[in-house]
Amino acid sequence: MSPIEMAQFVGIPVAVATVLVFLSWAMTTTNRREPMGAIVALGIASFVAFVLQEGIPTLPPAQKWHWLILSLFAVWALACIYPCFKKWDEMIVLQAIIAGVLVSVLMQFPAQQDLLFRVLIFVMVLFVSLGLRRVTVPAWHMYLVVWMLLAGISILALQASFAKLAFFTGAMSAVSAALCVLQLWKPRVTKSIQMVLGVIVVGSSMCGFAYDQGEAAQRMVWFLPLLSVPFSALAYLLLTKKKFGALASLGTVVVFIAFAVLWSLYTTPIMDDEYARMVL
Repeated sequence: MSPIEMAQFVGIPVAVATVLVFLSWAMTTTNRREPMGAIVALGIASFVAFVLQEGIPTLPPAQKWHWLILSLFAVWALACIYPCFKKWDEMIVLQAIIAGVLVSVLMQFPAQQDLLFRVLIFVMVLFVSLGLRRVTVPAWHMYLVVWMLLAGISILALQASFAKLAFFTGAMSAVSAALCVLQLWKPRVTKSIQMVLGVIVVGSSMCGFAYDQGEAAQRMVWFLPLLSVPFSALAYLLLTKKKFGALASLGTVVVFIAFAVLWSLYTTPIMDDEYARMVL
């Protein structure tokens, strides 16, 4: 793949998200509908990032990993509706529960069909979605955390030779970074979008875990980015009054991701020259 094609896979979704957010600024007239701009932008950018690689998804999907975008689309559709209803818009925990149920039912990745794994996926979506932004955690912090998480997952995907997932998560990492800059530039109300971001993070990690051909201990690395979210939120809440909660929170995420990447690099076997020629 040429550098131009790689730039397109990342640049086009970022451009789409940015343009849609700008349009929402011009069109939004009420505080209740402010969150819809970023939500719509994130969902469409995710769809574009997927289509650039795989084309329009089908139902049932041609490949099992396509359930990632289909599950994301289901949660995104609901997230677009919540801001239209004041009571539902305030029920963040209920939204996270609904997202967890949808994802645990819809995602059909290999070796993740048993009930225990479904429950685990539900719990991860719940805790990651709530952990990204609860109580006093600002929106820009949420986008920045997701940027780092997806960048780390993209590196893990490359290590696992899952290039398509690596490009998708890399593109969505860049989109999250763009949303962070836009949020700092012009702060807006952000609700429900954390459910969509949580599904992207959890779904990408579980997708990578499902297709990683490494040993069982090596594959556990995919859970580290997810574990960083509740610990990050806890660090923020405990240290907010000391005025460096945000820094400690972001530092927690960096430590988890750095450890995950180093673990992956250390445990991934190096191909010898003869085997490399056979594979390539």
